[in-house]
Amino acid sequence: MIFVLKLTGYFLLWTLYSYTIHYLAHTKIRYNFLKYFHLKHHAYDYGESFFPPWHDYFFWFGHIKSSMDVYITFTLPLVLLAMFDPLYGVILLVFHYFYEVFLSRNVLDHNPRIKGWITKIIPIGSFHLMHHRHAKCNYSFFITLWDHVFRTNDVEVLGQRNTKEEARKKVANERHQEIELALNVKKYRKEQNERKGKKSEKEPA
Repeated sequence: MIFVLKLTGYFLLWTLYSYTIHYLAHTKIRYNFLKYFHLKHHAYDYGESFFPPWHDYFFWFGHIKSSMDVYITFTLPLVLLAMFDPLYGVILLVFHYFYEVFLSRNVLDHNPRIKGWITKIIPIGSFHLMHHRHAKCNYSFFITLWDHVFRTNDVEVLGQRNTKEEARKKVANERHQEIELALNVKKYRKEQNERKGKKSEKEPA
């Protein structure tokens, strides 16, 4: 029981760490080296094959930026954990290796055919691909928990964005109506003045 609780606790801390790093990688701050590495991931073409390229087996992901992105976001904390608590660190490192090499490409994470209720629990398929379309939401890996806790899932973020957009449209529409009304009033007054002028011209001196 203690083994399961400790493993679960370490797993949750690891996913919280990876969520935080991923969130920071999309933060607009000067000299954001996390963003420098991570943007390569968003530009990567995973192709159609479910089989990883040969270099993935050696934990090299085709480019220094892509590799550093994985190392910083996932691998580094597990290496540190393995130094302080070897059993749990090694278990999670093995899980990390197999998931990253065999599943994270277009088998699970970038597979557009995976939709529905499962993506509300595990951030794969449509959930993760939504992040690629809207980079301000869906930062979680392995479990969607932290996006729900910090309200960064696409339902929250895009819902707020739509609400703000609707509010902006409403204000713009009201402003347009005010301008239109002012122009109509101005036009009406001008017409009234012209009629008065014509009427005074017709009257005898």
